[in-house]
Amino acid sequence: MSSHFHNEHTMKTVLAGKPVPEIPNFVKVFKNSGVNIVHLAEFHGPGHPKGPDDQRLIELKTLFSECSRLSDSNFLLLPGEEPNNFFGGHWLDFFPKPVYWIMSRKPDMPFLSEDPIYGKVYRIGDKHDMLKLLEIENGLAWTAHARTKGSTGFPDKYKEEAFFKSEHFFGAAWKNIPADLSLPRLSPRVLDLMDDMANWGLKKHVIAEADIFSMEPENETYAHLNVNYLQMDHLPNFKDGWKPILDVMKQGKFFVSTGEIMLPRFTVNGKGAGETLKLPNNGKVIISLAINCTFPLTFVEIISGDGKQVYRKRIDMTSSKAFEQKQLKIPINLKNRTWVRVEVWDAAVNGAFTQQVWLD
Repeated sequence: MSSHFHNEHTMKTVLAGKPVPEIPNFVKVFKNSGVNIVHLAEFHGPGHPKGPDDQRLIELKTLFSECSRLSDSNFLLLPGEEPNNFFGGHWLDFFPKPVYWIMSRKPDMPFLSEDPIYGKVYRIGDKHDMLKLLEIENGLAWTAHARTKGSTGFPDKYKEEAFFKSEHFFGAAWKNIPADLSLPRLSPRVLDLMDDMANWGLKKHVIAEADIFSMEPENETYAHLNVNYLQMDHLPNFKDGWKPILDVMKQGKFFVSTGEIMLPRFTVNGKGAGETLKLPNNGKVIISLAINCTFPLTFVEIISGDGKQVYRKRIDMTSSKAFEQKQLKIPINLKNRTWVRVEVWDAAVNGAFTQQVWLD
């Protein structure tokens, strides 16, 4: 399994005229944390997303070359941006290879041109261009910090848009804001959105993100890292592109954790996250769940929906102990439901959650 991680760290050392360290501290911190894949959310403020062309293209070239230089057989630093143009609210992009694109296009300019230095260069003028780019280059987009901050009201406001309904719009990202220590679960803001999107009839997913603008060895890092565990046998080679990572994400074959709870197995009648189960006529299924915990657990919650309502079945786990490995077989009736997923929370309100199994 590999962890996939989103970070907002601004890479500006080259263009700011400062020396580039052999290995930047933020890379050391991630590696020491055991993270294998970091997806950046670059140029969130600094940079020239709308041009001029020469500035924008050298910034992208620098981003791609630094990511390549700092990646190795056990660590991938992958380029990504928080474009915040065209769709509404804040959102992220993730392409399976380096893509040169400029976030503006005047009426007389082509959508795609060939540059003698950079090769294919796209110019994007609106949401239709943006969707076309995602389709051509097989990229993903998702709502950053949905329903809060710069994404207040999103993705709800664009849920009927063609770009949102596209398979290239992945879903949304989850992190614990606003923090409310009185709740038994972290950030229901996005967990509720996860259920809403499934009830809208869309097969979207929720990936963990972290807003970390400084990654120094002396920073408190662990508490702010949410990690995604992808079902992958090995890391792709940076130079070959990293489409297998996007494929696993699109298929929902991952779980999210704050780090203290692992979910090495989750199946519903043998079907795993992202897969579709043909429900038996009586609706009765067995959910199989393996849990490795650090702190004593509080509860497991099975969450399902029928396209209109959300249903919850909570299993009390307060008799559990620290550092346990649990194997659960949970019978449940899911008749007329269209999806199901699982959350697990511990005594310190650390948690992990699966993606949905879709029900037919």
